[in-house]
Amino acid sequence: MSDELMITLQAALQQLASQQTVETLGDRSTYLGASDVGSCPRKTILNKLNTPEADLVTLLRYQRGHMAEDIVASAFTAAGFTNFQRQVEVRHVGAVPVMAHLDFVFISEARKTMAVLEVKSPENIPEHPYGSWESQLYLQMGLLADSFPDYTVEKGAILAVNFGKQGMQLFNGYSPQTMIYEGLIGRASTIWNAYQQYAAGELATLAMKVGPLCGYCPFLMDCPKFEAEEVQELTESVEILTELQHQQRDLETEIGMRKSDLLAIVDQRGPLKAHGQLLRKAVRSRKVLDTDRLGQFLQGYGQSLADFQKSSSYSFLEIKKAA
Repeated sequence: MSDELMITLQAALQQLASQQTVETLGDRSTYLGASDVGSCPRKTILNKLNTPEADLVTLLRYQRGHMAEDIVASAFTAAGFTNFQRQVEVRHVGAVPVMAHLDFVFISEARKTMAVLEVKSPENIPEHPYGSWESQLYLQMGLLADSFPDYTVEKGAILAVNFGKQGMQLFNGYSPQTMIYEGLIGRASTIWNAYQQYAAGELATLAMKVGPLCGYCPFLMDCPKFEAEEVQELTESVEILTELQHQQRDLETEIGMRKSDLLAIVDQRGPLKAHGQLLRKAVRSRKVLDTDRLGQFLQGYGQSLADFQKSSSYSFLEIKKAA
C-alpha cells in the first residue's frame, strides 16, 4: 500500500509539473528562457532535446518554487500592494527566440516606471546571489525595457525564500545594464545556434559551464568537464570551503576557551551581567542508557546488545589532500 501510494503521488506530481509548465511557460523547446541563457549551455540544450523525467525530490523542488511565489504574492496583497502583475511575458525582438516570464513586475502608471522581482526558493540561501540568478535578472530587465518602451525600468531585485531556518533574504540594488543585456543576448544567440546544429547532428560537442549548481543537473553523470583528472573550475569553491573549515576549528577552540574562563568566574562569584548579557552557571541533567546492566539482563535470555543493533549509512563530503 505504501509503495503504491508513493508511486501514485510521484506520478501525480509529474503530471502537475508538466501541466504547470505548459500553462505558464509553453513549449520550452521552441525558445530560450531567461534562466536558460544564464545556465550551462550543455544542460540547456540537452534538456530541450530530451527532458529527463524528474525524480521525487526535483518534483517537490518545483512545487516549492510555485509555493514561494504564491506566498510572496499573498503577502504583497495583504500589505495593500495592488500595483504588481505576476508572470509577465516578455520577448526579444530579433532573430533569436528569447522569452522570459517575470515573477513580479511592479508598475507605476503615474511615473511610467517598472521594477522586477525574481523569486528563488533554494535549499540554502547563499551569502551572495549566484551568477546565474543575476544574469537572469539582467536579461529580464532588458527584455522588459524592450517590450515596454513607454516605461522606464528602474530597478530589479532577487528574493530568496527558504522554507527552513533561513527564512527570506532580499538581494537588491540592481538596475538595467545595456552592456550586460547585449552580452546576454549575444550569449543566447550562441546557445541557440548550437542547439540548432546539435539537434541536426552538425555539432559533436557542447560548451559547458561548471558552477556550484552542477550537483542539481540531470546530465552531470556523463559531463565531460567532470571526466578530467582535476576539475579546475571548482578550485575556488574548494579553496573557500577549506579556509572556512580552518576558521571554524579555530573559532570553536577560541569559543571553548572563553566559555571555560567565564564559567570559572561565575562558578565562584555567581550570576553577573556583562555587555548587556546575564551570565550564570546552568546545570542540566539527562538520562542515559546503562548498556552494561542492559547487557547483563539480556545475557539471562541468551541475547546481547548486538542482537538489537542495526547499521545505517549516511553521506558527507570528505576532503583530503590528493595524491
